[in-house]
Amino acid sequence: MDCGLLTFRAACLALLAALLAVPFLPAQADLRAPGWWDPDGVASGEDWHYRVPVTLPATSSVNSTAKVNVDFATLMTQLGITGTFDINSVRVVRPGGTLATTQEYTDRIFNDATDAAGNNRGEVKWIVEDGGAQTYYIYFDITQNGAKAANPQTPINANFERSSTGQEDPTNWTGTRAATTYDAQVRPNENVTVADNTTVNTNGNANTGNFSYLIGARTNADGNGTDRAVLSRTITVPATNPGSITVRWKPQGWDSSANGATRWDFIRIQIVGTTTTEIVGPTAGNYVTRPFAPNFGTGSQNPTNSGYGPYNGWDFNTGGTHTAGMTVANGAEPWWTHTQSLAAFAGQTVTIRFSSNHASSFRSWFLIDDIEWSIVNGTLGTPEGFGVAGSTSSSFVPGQTMTISATVDADPTGAGNPVTANVYDDSGTLVASNIRLYNDGTHGDAVAGDATWTNDGSDGSNPTYTIPLSAATSTGWTLRVFADDASNSTLGAANNGLVHRNGQPAAQTEANYWNIDDFSFDVAGAALSVTKISSVISDGVSASNPKALPGAVVRYCITIGNAGPAAADTVSASDTLPANVSFEAGSMRSGNSCGSASTVEDDNATGTDESDPVGASISGSTITITHTSLASGASMALIFSVTID
Repeated sequence: MDCGLLTFRAACLALLAALLAVPFLPAQADLRAPGWWDPDGVASGEDWHYRVPVTLPATSSVNSTAKVNVDFATLMTQLGITGTFDINSVRVVRPGGTLATTQEYTDRIFNDATDAAGNNRGEVKWIVEDGGAQTYYIYFDITQNGAKAANPQTPINANFERSSTGQEDPTNWTGTRAATTYDAQVRPNENVTVADNTTVNTNGNANTGNFSYLIGARTNADGNGTDRAVLSRTITVPATNPGSITVRWKPQGWDSSANGATRWDFIRIQIVGTTTTEIVGPTAGNYVTRPFAPNFGTGSQNPTNSGYGPYNGWDFNTGGTHTAGMTVANGAEPWWTHTQSLAAFAGQTVTIRFSSNHASSFRSWFLIDDIEWSIVNGTLGTPEGFGVAGSTSSSFVPGQTMTISATVDADPTGAGNPVTANVYDDSGTLVASNIRLYNDGTHGDAVAGDATWTNDGSDGSNPTYTIPLSAATSTGWTLRVFADDASNSTLGAANNGLVHRNGQPAAQTEANYWNIDDFSFDVAGAALSVTKISSVISDGVSASNPKALPGAVVRYCITIGNAGPAAADTVSASDTLPANVSFEAGSMRSGNSCGSASTVEDDNATGTDESDPVGASISGSTITITHTSLASGASMALIFSVTID
């Protein structure tokens, strides 16, 4: 009989206690840092699925106005998704993860010009609360992922788009008028017929967008007095890098005023702080570049002088010649822009004040729109999707069933099974697919602000994968977790619900998608070794040097060791005796080693009690040795005797 006749098998069904104590280690590659913003907790209320970082320059200061133009259609293309852009979903989130207090998204303005409604792009502004070179995030979504409520944060509303027709006090503004006959209200884009010295169809369109603010005397003939209509608001000027303020206005009508003359009809635009600065108006002067009335002069227009009488005659005389050096066309209705440094008001809370001043005889009015101050321009980065991090044990043994967890940044909204997992073996072959994970809200599904999805059976089912008993010790197995949302993919229907990383290939891996996570684990089988030794213990001839003669007794010892790293459960080894020997009944002894094998085994089924975990028996000429669980580093041994025939 030789060692080649010995065979064994081991089903490695459980890790050692030390290995079982290893916690599930979530792969963090697909969870965003800083953490994903969620105002009411993951899987509760409203959840956002996409965002884009915006970097502000080092010159940005607290109370600056950050500004960036965003084409969300382009961002969605970069993410490889299609759906209905949710115009209400746009939110600006500070570097620390809270909403910017004052913010707005204006759909009708893009690149400082009026833009078509509903084309998924516009202007985003917010008041800076974190100065210096900072990264803010603009979150957005599609309606398929759950329509979002309108932005509850306070808008800047310096372009009056957060207002309604006829509002005297637009959001964040105060409007007053000395009498109800004066105009002080928000107006939409419109053409209005007005009659005074002549009859005209006036262009009442905003500078950009849908709305502007009207002050003065358009509806009725004006009376006398200053501050007949006033519009004002307070702003806080940054203490450092205060920048400038830009105002935009449109004079219209038949009356006039002149540099230094506070007569007839004019607009006055002031910055009121510890001191008051008039930036547009007769006191500020410079009518040519900052016209404060629709006509220039204190008298009526004549062949040599400009003055009141014509509609928007500017500095023209009746001969059609400019008298003050302007270049605007006679009768034109342009918007005017002036930018003023705020350095003198750094750190102050000031009032921006527009006032309409009138005298009898002719109607004059003014539109106001698109006031900006302390602007810092943000730079858009690459859009991102919500993340998922798969979790499981870092090592398994053959026969072990996988329990899988997934931590998700947002609430996945894909139909059917929004969170699933695939398993790939060490060769990259798909061995299990579409393992459903779930979140029933009852067993620890909120971890560090994220939602945890599992397949631990808590919902009464247990979709699993079991490592095959035949699996050899190997590294590089992959758990791949998918967290699908309700978007469609531009990369084909098979990728619906997956958010693509811009510029990456289409294969479904973590490297290519934001809401896929790959987690590596190992299969660690038990490394069993078997040795068998023999010695002649008697031959009936020589007590000191027995030989393998007929009638001699030979003792064998079989040792099975486990070098780990896993425990070997249900270890069974067998050995078949050759035909020229006879088994010595009652000779079986077991233990940890040949030297310590002393426990009597029930080799003849006589009911002999056994006191160790080793089991041994003989059936015919086949000897079998078993162990319920052979730990890593442990061994078992069996000795028995035969007589040579």
